[in-house]
Amino acid sequence: MPPSGTIAIVQFTQPNHAKSAFGKLAYRRIGDSVLFLEKAPSDIFRGGDQLDQAVSLKDRPAPTVQNLSVNDLLSRGDKPEDDVDTTSLFVRNLNFSTSTTRLAEAFQSLDGFVSARVKTKMDPKKPGQTLSMGFGFVEFRTKSQAQAALKVMDGHVLDDHALAVKASHKGHDAAEERRREDKAKRAAGQRTKIIIKNLPFQATKKDIRSLFGTYGQLRSVRLPKKADYTPRGFAFADFVTPREAENALNALRDTHLLGRKLVLDFAEAEAVDAEEEIAKMQKKVGGQVNKVALQQLTGRGRTRVNIGNENDEMEG
Repeated sequence: MPPSGTIAIVQFTQPNHAKSAFGKLAYRRIGDSVLFLEKAPSDIFRGGDQLDQAVSLKDRPAPTVQNLSVNDLLSRGDKPEDDVDTTSLFVRNLNFSTSTTRLAEAFQSLDGFVSARVKTKMDPKKPGQTLSMGFGFVEFRTKSQAQAALKVMDGHVLDDHALAVKASHKGHDAAEERRREDKAKRAAGQRTKIIIKNLPFQATKKDIRSLFGTYGQLRSVRLPKKADYTPRGFAFADFVTPREAENALNALRDTHLLGRKLVLDFAEAEAVDAEEEIAKMQKKVGGQVNKVALQQLTGRGRTRVNIGNENDEMEG
């Protein structure tokens, strides 16, 4: 029984009419409430008098009342929706904090609910943990139950996000899902370079190779320096494979080197490019400094030195 204790019984003259109404009106929003429909027992009306009376009502003249079909009811204020040709629903605009459990809790009270899952990907910054991709799938037993759930839950607010629910067309949705997964895998697969921050200024490349080389084969180690050739306080360790980089990151996350706790993270492509640009600028500035110094040494020209009464020319 509903909390208000109010129920109603509707009987159709044709079984197919009842089936159509049940499929299209189940869980439909009415004001601030939702219709919860159940199939009544066949002997709900005991005795034939009530049944005959209910059936005969359609024969009574009612000039001021218009008989409405199921389609008429559905068309009040909006257009009838297309039938859902699948038992799976595609749910978008999920809050990134919404878990599979929370999504299931939102749908599990609906008739025919089977399962729900939030699509996730590996967290590149926290190996072993996952991140929500902002969408998920909900499965129902029948197409009519999926359609009823779509009407009820489209626009439903879950964790401060209005859900966008539509029928899941497996070919299209699977392709979109694969594209997102491939993009995530490519991004994760390129992470072979670790940035080492809070590095002691007295640390050398040899120290870094000795520490990180234990966990895999290093492709390169870079220790950026300022224009005056003093260390900048961070370095890059580039491994041959992403797995080696991940192992090193996990193992050395809380390691201290020469009294300082190292801060490790995967280097972003933008940061790497910027650092390469800094290296180019340093090389260019260094070349200019050397050129100026050379000019100062060789550009003095000739000087005249007087020795006694003779004037000798000497090269400066």
